[in-house]
Amino acid sequence: MHPVMFHVGTFAVPTYGFMLATGLFLGLLYGTAQLRRDGQDPEWGWDLGILAMFGGVVGGRAEYVRTHFERFVAKPVEMFALRDGGMVFYGGLLLSIAMYLLYARWRKVSSLVLFDAMAPSVAFGHAIGRFGCLGAGCCYGQATDGAWAITFPSGAIAPAGVPRIPTQVHEILFNAALGLFLVFMPRRFVGQRFVMLLTLYPIFRSINELFRGDEERGRLFGTAITNGEATSALLVLVAIAIAVYASRRYPLSVGGVATPKA
Repeated sequence: MHPVMFHVGTFAVPTYGFMLATGLFLGLLYGTAQLRRDGQDPEWGWDLGILAMFGGVVGGRAEYVRTHFERFVAKPVEMFALRDGGMVFYGGLLLSIAMYLLYARWRKVSSLVLFDAMAPSVAFGHAIGRFGCLGAGCCYGQATDGAWAITFPSGAIAPAGVPRIPTQVHEILFNAALGLFLVFMPRRFVGQRFVMLLTLYPIFRSINELFRGDEERGRLFGTAITNGEATSALLVLVAIAIAVYASRRYPLSVGGVATPKA
């Protein structure tokens, strides 16, 4: 709706990049506080925040380039043009998870402890970042004549002047609600917040994909299944496996604080 957040002199600060950075930073602050509440070293939060920023940007951009590779064949330098937008949440999430696993090994702490503390941050940061999608007009919905619709102006990524299902707003509302749920949900095992994140968001994402109108997001091997739907299905399977393992290996007593070591 507003591709440019503000100007600093002649430099235009894009809404997409500004909201992405804001989401990552606020997520870092919340993750640090959650580590303290979980009885862990809050200083880890800054390390994890930096890893999340790196993983989110590099992984998110890499997955976008992969799914839109034909756009960069003639001008490969544009792969690094982050100001123009173009990130895939799942790419950033997967790279961040991989980096967290390495960090947990270094700190000699169960990775589930870290994932549990940072899970609400992912949801809250994701909600804020989706305001950037709304501003840039990416990840837009199908055309609609219904009352629940938004129209993008010229200059946005979405086609201008066409009422569309506000899929970005769906993402904002769901992720904000998911973050609150993860904060207050009762836990029976370490890693349960992470499991719920990897279960509930992919289910929502698969449903929201049905209303998306940006076909360039890619399909799995030319099928009707989108890349987002395929990744969502994989993450749910991973979540089930983690739940089975963690519920046996790292149970929590009622009101207890667990600090399992690797």
